[in-house]
Amino acid sequence: MRLTGLLVVSLLTLASIQTAAAQTTPEALAGALQTAARAGDGAAYHMLLSLEGTFAVEGGNFAADLGRTPQPTVTYQFSEVRADGPQSRASLALSWERQPGQLSRVSLPVVLNRQGDVWRYGGEAFVTLPARGFTLDILDVPGLPTRATSVAPLLPQAAAHVADVLGLQVPAAATVKVYPDMPTLSASVALSLQPVGGWNEPGEAIKLVLPGGNSPATELLRVLSHEFTHLSVSAAAGQGRDKRLPWWLHEGLADFVARAYWTPGATQSRRERVAGYARSGWVPLSELADFSTVPENRWTYVYAQGLGLVEFLAATKGQEAPMQLALAFADTGDADGAARALGFSSFADLETKTRAWLAMR
Repeated sequence: MRLTGLLVVSLLTLASIQTAAAQTTPEALAGALQTAARAGDGAAYHMLLSLEGTFAVEGGNFAADLGRTPQPTVTYQFSEVRADGPQSRASLALSWERQPGQLSRVSLPVVLNRQGDVWRYGGEAFVTLPARGFTLDILDVPGLPTRATSVAPLLPQAAAHVADVLGLQVPAAATVKVYPDMPTLSASVALSLQPVGGWNEPGEAIKLVLPGGNSPATELLRVLSHEFTHLSVSAAAGQGRDKRLPWWLHEGLADFVARAYWTPGATQSRRERVAGYARSGWVPLSELADFSTVPENRWTYVYAQGLGLVEFLAATKGQEAPMQLALAFADTGDADGAARALGFSSFADLETKTRAWLAMR
């Protein structure tokens, strides 16, 4: 059994290498990407990528998502391939049904890399703008780089706000990527992801949307401070240990920082929603801990309840308590142990007291 298993793995690996090595034209590469995505073969998809910079992590995570959620209807098509030595620019047309009957279409400017006769996909094509110590990459679509100059001066302001609220420094090497709309951003993250306006995962770039028209600085600061918080909390927890933090705590901390840029109406709406959950309809936080397993119809509970618990700790244990809980999770990976580090008898005790406090606000 063991030898047979090893043989199967070896053969699959060899097949993946041979598949990756066979892409001698952009058209063949598009076909191979499509075949792997439809089959949910994350390993084969990953072999077709040229991995550089933050795309080394982003590309791997994209491939892993395909392994979890195959896309049997997706189509890949490269056009307008402009070859210039080993690196080329092209337009990638993607279409897929994220959910049955729900057709999505996006077009992305992308990079293709050729090594000898082999072509590989290198992710989206960007224009880099000066950004006061940060890396600011703008998707290379008409008009977006010009409009995105307004983002650069907001980066240090958002980073300073994270430091003021949580005492955390945003990593100096942070990369921010700007997209024109939510479907395009989401398609760069995972084909299974619903449209979102901001994104960050450990090792990846921060991604945000700059919609058409004049984007208010407060809205951009809201998204930037939220995503900078994710980046900073992950860095404070430490590589690998950051994965021990539950999703609801990540989002609770990020909204705790970003709420300074919410409108009064949004603040009141969130307060009323979480108070209602606390009185009836509360979803146990243990069921909201893993992003990959929480259904979309429960995402609102993740954000509302996560922020509610963070606010409870800040109000009753001090401003530094929410990060203490996060670091305790990073240390132990255990909910009861993390709660006891803040003086609660168990995580159930912390959750019960949080609900009572929220219900009475």
